[in-house]
Amino acid sequence: MARKIDWTAGDVLTAAQMLALQNSVWSDDVNAQTGTSYTLVLTDQGKQVTMTNAAASVLTVPPNSSVAFVVGVRVQIMMMGAGVVTLTAGLGVTLSSLPTLAMAQYQAATLIKTATNTWVASISAGAASSASADDSENQIIATQVFG
Repeated sequence: MARKIDWTAGDVLTAAQMLALQNSVWSDDVNAQTGTSYTLVLTDQGKQVTMTNAAASVLTVPPNSSVAFVVGVRVQIMMMGAGVVTLTAGLGVTLSSLPTLAMAQYQAATLIKTATNTWVASISAGAASSASADDSENQIIATQVFG
């Protein structure tokens, strides 16, 4: 598991550290999924996974034993197709969300790994509230990186 680094004045990040930070927090990379089922992979960390199928789809968050995401990783899910996408937990995974784990068209969800097999899903209310959802995501990321 990655450990938190205690920075002091004068510390400088290496290129590898900057790349790891960028990849673990956020990137503009998109993993476009068009099928009806998808299981997250390690390269999805910090990316946007788009789900674009007209039929109902399932996105599975795998157990740490299969895909060892580090605690604190975020994955953005963008629901672009007409079919409902249901976020599901793999074997032994706890995936929490209020009020539901089902996404409708144009909703976005941010998955945040909080412990070895524990994730929280924050699902937007939909296209009408996307501006406020985007603002809150930026505040969370700024707090994590700079807070």
